[in-house]
Amino acid sequence: MESHRQRALARVVLAGDALLVVLAMALATGLHALARRTLPGFRVPPSFDQYALLPFLTLPLFLAWIAGFRMHRLHDRAWTLAQLALGLARVHVAVFLSLAVVIFLTRSILNRSLIAAFLACTYGLMLAERALLLSWRRYQHVHGPGRERLLLVGDDGEALRAFLDLLGAEPFRPAVVGLLRPEGAAAAGEAPEGLRTLGRVADLARVLHAEAVDQVLFFPPLHRPAEAVQALDQCELLGVPASFYVELPRTSTAAPRVVTRGSFPFVTFDVAPKSAAALAVKHGIDAVAAGLGLLLLSPLLIAAALAIWATMGRPVLFVQERAGLYGRRFRMYKFRTMRRDAEREQQALRGQNEMSGPVFKIARDPRITRLGHLLRRTSIDELPQLFNVLLGQMSLVGPRPLPLQEQQAIVGWQRRRLSMKPGLTGLWQVSGRSGIDFEHWMRLDLEYIDRWSLALDLQLLLRTIPAVFLARGAR
Repeated sequence: MESHRQRALARVVLAGDALLVVLAMALATGLHALARRTLPGFRVPPSFDQYALLPFLTLPLFLAWIAGFRMHRLHDRAWTLAQLALGLARVHVAVFLSLAVVIFLTRSILNRSLIAAFLACTYGLMLAERALLLSWRRYQHVHGPGRERLLLVGDDGEALRAFLDLLGAEPFRPAVVGLLRPEGAAAAGEAPEGLRTLGRVADLARVLHAEAVDQVLFFPPLHRPAEAVQALDQCELLGVPASFYVELPRTSTAAPRVVTRGSFPFVTFDVAPKSAAALAVKHGIDAVAAGLGLLLLSPLLIAAALAIWATMGRPVLFVQERAGLYGRRFRMYKFRTMRRDAEREQQALRGQNEMSGPVFKIARDPRITRLGHLLRRTSIDELPQLFNVLLGQMSLVGPRPLPLQEQQAIVGWQRRRLSMKPGLTGLWQVSGRSGIDFEHWMRLDLEYIDRWSLALDLQLLLRTIPAVFLARGAR
């Protein structure tokens, strides 16, 4: 159960990290100056531009990877110092690799010893920040006002007992003040888990005056606001937040959350719900990386286009309608690798299809030209899809978009692959591509959706590089 205090703590950690990145640069400057006076390998001082450029480049990277590894959510579990140290080490490795890519793409010049001193300072400062925050929170939880105090209203039912079990598993367990029973129920008797029975719901005002309560939680049979109007009025009068248990149908994977559209509240069921902030970072990285990729790869794109025009004629691009996010139609771009009218010839080759399911793939497709084979084996034919990424129709990483006819032939659980924006690469591409069967392919797509994180995206991008060079499963 995530409270507003826990969300506030996560925001404080991120804001503190941003300040520490700037402070680390100042510390790294001093350490580098000290090293230059004592060590022979540190004679050349970095320029001011390098000092200013390093935090500018790394700040968004740090915030993205900290959110991706969930290192700002100190309330998720009872962290040990070793777990904090290992988690921050993963963040710093990811930042270092991302920074190397950014330096390569932007051709920036940065002093290597300055980078090392800077990353050492950020690591030490961020570890100290988290250790201090956790120590402060533990002290507040045990000795101070930081422990949340809850008042439960309802009957001793399944929902209330399940909720108490959930509280018992939390690293910073709230204090349960007691239980108020419904009118007509016995006010005396043993409460679940040894809780104090404080009376009936009519005693709510008295209890709120006598006890320190941060939140009142209503359970069946008093879980409908319309049937507990007087109790809700008392909470509003005294300024105590009230929450009502919502009876929902049980689902195997979908997680419910309450969203508000205007003044209308809705309960939304999400399969593998994702952080809106992390998704925003993903889309921002997509746009920036696609723009830089098109700029840096423009000579290769022009050379490929001229080679296709010279050997196969026009059109240079193969444009096909594909199914995108939740089935949205978009025009996907590829360099043409087949002879003209290849789509019309596909029906005659159906008997040679080597893939199960509705997709069509054969190892030695006679429609592919000699240049087309080269473009496919090197994945150069996929590069125009960077325009689709730049337009927001695709992502760098995600399930592979299928032609409309093939996607429409997919039914049932496999259609959940449309719940993420399609990508240039993904689990299927780095796992063998055409070398795996259709159902395994679909399961890989759903595994990506269920496990998605920024860290997973980086991992798949790095695994794509050897997959492209080795041409694993390319046809």
